[in-house]
Amino acid sequence: MAGCIRIDDSGKPAGSISQFLYDYLVLPTQQFIELLHGIFGSYGLAIIAITIIVRILILPLSIRQQRATMEQQVKMSVIKPAADEIQAELKSVTDPKEKQELNAELMSLYRENNVNMLGGLGCLPLLIQMPVFTAMFQAIRMSESIQNASFLGIGLGERSILLALATGAVYYIQSRVMLLGMPEDQRKQSNTMMLMNPIMLLFISFSSPAGLTLYWLVGGFVAIAQSVITTFYYKPKVQAELKEKHGEVQVVERKRKPRKEAEKVVDNSQNASSSNRNKKNASPFESKNKRNQGKQKR
Repeated sequence: MAGCIRIDDSGKPAGSISQFLYDYLVLPTQQFIELLHGIFGSYGLAIIAITIIVRILILPLSIRQQRATMEQQVKMSVIKPAADEIQAELKSVTDPKEKQELNAELMSLYRENNVNMLGGLGCLPLLIQMPVFTAMFQAIRMSESIQNASFLGIGLGERSILLALATGAVYYIQSRVMLLGMPEDQRKQSNTMMLMNPIMLLFISFSSPAGLTLYWLVGGFVAIAQSVITTFYYKPKVQAELKEKHGEVQVVERKRKPRKEAEKVVDNSQNASSSNRNKKNASPFESKNKRNQGKQKR
């Protein structure tokens, strides 16, 4: 979204969409930064204040998302054995009809146990920050005052390798803290995905003005504090509430037999019926010979 606003040679928005975004997104952000600059006497402190304000505003959504995620984890632990069994069968079958039946069974398992595969609010807290990110980027880019300002000796309108490296390190620490609160199996699955965020922000910070990198850096520190509070205080509290609400977890079993077991049952029944037919269709001469052999033995 940072490149949504096109600028002409004179430094003004080019086109109606760019003008609309500038008037209702970028300009209010610039005015707010100027207001905070008047209070704190520093553009750097103004950016830090905006970052904290944005994080506080989206905090209720983040907490709600984390609670929804914890509830989904409880529900997933209930259906995990049955879901793993179905997914293992899906990998082994080649018949399209059987695959369709197994997929339908898996979806039914999720639906009956109220498991939401989208994970509650999903990326909503992150998406809400995107307009702020765009506004901050363009506000810094289009304001000569901010471009020429500095914070702790770093020009806010220039790129800063030091701030970029610090941002990558902070978000890496935040991802490690988040992994601490996950179950072992989920931690292994999420390990690679968790590394993507700090790597992505590292590259964004390398190519962004230091004022925007400062926004991400401060946001990372706030995110670490939030993750620590969530992992070591809020999560145990919510888990206790969920345990009281749902009671002890009772594992859900599949309604239909696994494919291999069903095949064994079919094979056994076919073998039994085949054996019965052989007995019925046995030749009278064979029966007579068997009886004679029995008499001779006696």
